[in-house]
Amino acid sequence: MTPIPARTAKGRLTRNPSRLTRWIETGRRPRHRYAIAVGIVVVATAASAALFPLGDTENLVMVYLLGVVVAAIRLGRGPSVLATIGGFASFLYFFVPHYYSFVLADLYYLPTFLIMLVVALVVSTLTSKVQSHADSLEERERRSRALYELSRDLAAAGSRAQIAQVVSRHMAHAFGCESRLVEQRDGHLAPFDPVAPPIEGAQSTALGAVLASERGVECAGGIAQPLIVAGEGVGLLWCEGLGSELLRSEASVRLLESFANNIAVAMHRVVVGEQALRAMRHVEEERVRNVMLSSVSHDLRTPLASITGAATTILDGGAAIDDATRADLVLAIREDADALERHVRNMLDMTRLEAGGVVARRDWHSAEEVVGCAMRRVEPLFTGRKVSITVDGRMPLVSIDASLVEQMLVNLLENAAKHSPEGSPVDIDVRQEGARLRVEVGDRGPGVPAEDRDRVFRKFERGDDVGARHGAGIGLAICRAVAQLHGGTISVRDRKGGGAEFVALLPCAAEGDKTAASIGDLGEGVST
Repeated sequence: MTPIPARTAKGRLTRNPSRLTRWIETGRRPRHRYAIAVGIVVVATAASAALFPLGDTENLVMVYLLGVVVAAIRLGRGPSVLATIGGFASFLYFFVPHYYSFVLADLYYLPTFLIMLVVALVVSTLTSKVQSHADSLEERERRSRALYELSRDLAAAGSRAQIAQVVSRHMAHAFGCESRLVEQRDGHLAPFDPVAPPIEGAQSTALGAVLASERGVECAGGIAQPLIVAGEGVGLLWCEGLGSELLRSEASVRLLESFANNIAVAMHRVVVGEQALRAMRHVEEERVRNVMLSSVSHDLRTPLASITGAATTILDGGAAIDDATRADLVLAIREDADALERHVRNMLDMTRLEAGGVVARRDWHSAEEVVGCAMRRVEPLFTGRKVSITVDGRMPLVSIDASLVEQMLVNLLENAAKHSPEGSPVDIDVRQEGARLRVEVGDRGPGVPAEDRDRVFRKFERGDDVGARHGAGIGLAICRAVAQLHGGTISVRDRKGGGAEFVALLPCAAEGDKTAASIGDLGEGVST
């Protein structure tokens, strides 16, 4: 493979060699090397001519030997042998009597000539072998480094686009070509990178014929290398602009195949990860569907049955039912209807939040009024219970979405009523803490175990103490979504003296009138 100058991580050349240096380093065709060898002989002859008047003739032999060594190091064995013979002939012709003739005037020089020829041949042969071995080691080290860097970057790439970028950068660095990753999707070839342009019909046909092969094939204006993992093809590495000469180099083919093996593993990892994610989403959708059906069949059917029973009793009993019994039945109907309304409301709120169609419309509101509105909505749940409300009277107006914060308080209070004993107190504390509004709702229930706090606020998670009481497990998930829409947080902790305390911290001022956020996942906790 033709060597490529060293590059930086961004692909730019790290040096700008002279034209002669590039010619010597990259001009590996035979005529170039032998021409350079002749040039070395000419330079050695010129240097010997300059030194000839200053010393013995035998010293000029060293000049030619130096030229032979240079030729052996830079050009290989053949050119160095040519430099040896050319140097011997030039020395004989220019610097030995008879001058400008190949006839020896004195046999005294004959041993010198023979020794010079033998030494030059030995030096050129040994030097060429050493240089060839060094070049081989350097090339092997370069290939190993390129393969290591590719493997490292592919391991850090976690998406299709990142893998495509890594492959494109390393292929350009190692092979000097543009590359594209192709996969078979829905029965036809498509770019692995989702933002890459589509593959045209003729190219798709040509590349499709390569899928069944095991080695790189020249097609579609480049080389297509199959990508195989565990005997199964995952796609193609299409190297645009590479010719068939690369396939004739065993070292280049091995490097390309090594690249392909690593790329195939990375592609397979991402594809399998996507399949696993789709499977998990499908399982989650099935779980949500089953929970929804269970909620509809139980949490809606139970209060509906109670409402139907109470209404039937009133209708059938007529005048036989005394006023007190009738009032109790009507009250039961109202309570069950309220429970149904809360349940349906939470289901609708959760759907809207998950769809990303809710924004926090901030305005300046009194925190005391928001708490009062929330309490009026849940007042029937706390009949016969003490609710302590503490709101800092010196707190100024806060910039919040009043309806969302009110809904969060309603859900927190419903959760406290459901998970604490009847008759136990519930405490609400609202105050300003720096630039944030701090809302605390505490109860005297069993609390939330430490091991369960990581799953607090997940959808459809119910506390173990809920029993047969109503609730689909989405109330606290909505609380978390409301806190996130305001750019805040909500958490749960143990309360001193027993019970649980939910703490919401909401920024109480905004840069603009409206703050928008999308909630894609309402996951993480135990809910109502």
